[in-house]
Amino acid sequence: MSTTSGSKRLTTDKSGHHDGHDGGEQSDRWLISYADLITTLMVLFLALYVLQLAKNSELQIKTLQHRPVKEAVDVQPPLNTPNAREAAKKQLLSLLAPLQDNRQITIAHTPQGVEIAINARVLFNSGDARLLPQSYGVLDQIATVLRDRAKNNILVEGHTDSLPIATAKYESNWELSSARAGAVVRFFADKGIEAHRMAAIGRADNFPLIIGNDAAANAANRRVTILVEY
Repeated sequence: MSTTSGSKRLTTDKSGHHDGHDGGEQSDRWLISYADLITTLMVLFLALYVLQLAKNSELQIKTLQHRPVKEAVDVQPPLNTPNAREAAKKQLLSLLAPLQDNRQITIAHTPQGVEIAINARVLFNSGDARLLPQSYGVLDQIATVLRDRAKNNILVEGHTDSLPIATAKYESNWELSSARAGAVVRFFADKGIEAHRMAAIGRADNFPLIIGNDAAANAANRRVTILVEY
């Protein structure tokens, strides 16, 4: 009796142990499925990240391919050495030389840059600041050179003679000289010279080219000067 009873207990113990092991395996299977899901999601997000990097790289390559063309057109090397500035001045002088040979302008090489002077009678009627049609040719040639060959600041200055003026439109030579400088600046802007490079300044009769009040001095002092800074 005792042996049989012991055998039954032994069998029961083994059976109970066996049943507990199967239940553990079934309860741990969800961990395997969960790990597979996490791995799949990681692979998916990694693939999306790689695709995004590829798109960004392709966009950067396209941008770099188009950038050198624009820079070649818009950007010029800085004139940061005296030799470079002198070379640029000489080049500008040579380009403007034909106009000076035709006595349409005078050119001066100054410490500030290149100064181009145009007699006012070529540009305006007496006491007026509207450009004459016959002035368009010379101004257009100057504008072409300054637009294509120079990227420096441009100061346009109006000068008058010492004879006082008082009209309904211009109360003094200050207003007249400023309006004349502004007319030339507007012409240059219409021809494509960047507006931020230019300034219009009225000098009135404070910087005469020739001292005196005779007709010759007055005629010489009525002028517009264009200073290209270097």
